[in-house]
Order: sequence, then C-alpha cells, then structure tokens
Amino acid sequence: MLGHAELSTAQIYTQINIRMLKQIHSATHPGRPIATACQHGDTGEAHALLAALDAEADDDKE
Repeated sequence: MLGHAELSTAQIYTQINIRMLKQIHSATHPGRPIATACQHGDTGEAHALLAALDAEADDDKE
C-alpha cells in the first residue's frame, strides 16, 4: 500500500485529522462566502481607489 513494504508505515499517511479537513474544505470550497474589503479593514484604500476610478470615468465622459 502506498509503495511501503509494511502496512504499518503507510498507516501514518492515511490517518485523517477531521478538524483540519473541515478547515481546508471551508477555505477552498467554491460556495464559501467571499470576504469583502470591509471585513478586512481595507476600506480607506478601497474608497480612494473607487474615487479615483469615478474621477477617471467622469473625465472620459467630457
């Protein structure tokens, strides 16, 4: 099994840590909630970027 001569050496690799498995599943599942900038505390930088994009869009209209 798994290329090992003795089953006992392969058993170490086949043990599953359920808590770690749940954390990985929650972090990588495509249906997980997406964190927003507000949740990360990056609102100042995000607002500045959006304001710059709005100003650029207004300049393009003129």
